[in-house]
Amino acid sequence: MSADEPPAIVLVAYGSLDLEARKTYERIRAVYRREFEAPAVDIAFTAGFIRRRLAGGEGTAVHSPLTALAKLHDAGYQDVVVQSLHVAPGSEFHELAALVSALGTVRGKLGFRSLSMGMPLLASGPDYDAVSKALAPEFDRTTAGGEGEGAASKRNPEETAVVLVGHGTAHPADAAYSRMARVLKRDHRNVFLGTIDGFPGLEDVMAEAKAADVRRVRLLPFLLVAGGHATKDLAGDDPESWKSAFEEAGFEVDLNLHGMGDTPRVVEILIEHTRQALERGLRGP
Repeated sequence: MSADEPPAIVLVAYGSLDLEARKTYERIRAVYRREFEAPAVDIAFTAGFIRRRLAGGEGTAVHSPLTALAKLHDAGYQDVVVQSLHVAPGSEFHELAALVSALGTVRGKLGFRSLSMGMPLLASGPDYDAVSKALAPEFDRTTAGGEGEGAASKRNPEETAVVLVGHGTAHPADAAYSRMARVLKRDHRNVFLGTIDGFPGLEDVMAEAKAADVRRVRLLPFLLVAGGHATKDLAGDDPESWKSAFEEAGFEVDLNLHGMGDTPRVVEILIEHTRQALERGLRGP
């Protein structure tokens, strides 16, 4: 790849059926187009059931990572960066990395001249510090039912705890959430992180909020987009939701349901990972 020739870029996420969540992906895509002046910036979903339901239900076609790369190759693009939009390097990321690594070994007319991979949001020590700093302004905002741009609601940390809720994973990368929780606790007063399917979980974070002796909890998704997990598992009226659980425990609850992908400084971290991947592509194998 020549230094003055921008690559094509494939942004790869698990995916979402939620329209508002997909608008966040599109906003990230627009930022990438401006930042890199790329000839093509495509979005791919790793979740096959989401791609099939979007195609069958509303006629929206979203490629898998493999078909997105094949499409770019058929269109004549020789230099491509695949950027993970995953939060932690779990199983979805490693499957994607294996695909990119395998395709990167193909030489000649059937392969790419340069194919590199951008790391997920939490990939190195500085990423945790950067995410903690980037999210700080969100602790002083709320959204009404998850809609709108968000209203300023200055937080008194002695009265209101922030609880960020991530997905979690059965993969060893679940440890990233514990590390992120420690960094947030170090940097901010009464800011906690829990996960839906990993550690720390709801009971762990509930115990921290009770020990903090606060009367209100502000729930935020520690997710790139505020899709079904945010609107149902986090903020839904179902008795099993985090909102319902905290209310049942006697806390007042308010919400900031913006996904992290709508926070520009979080997207800047991903962009830096793409730049690093681009530099690796310039250096070659």
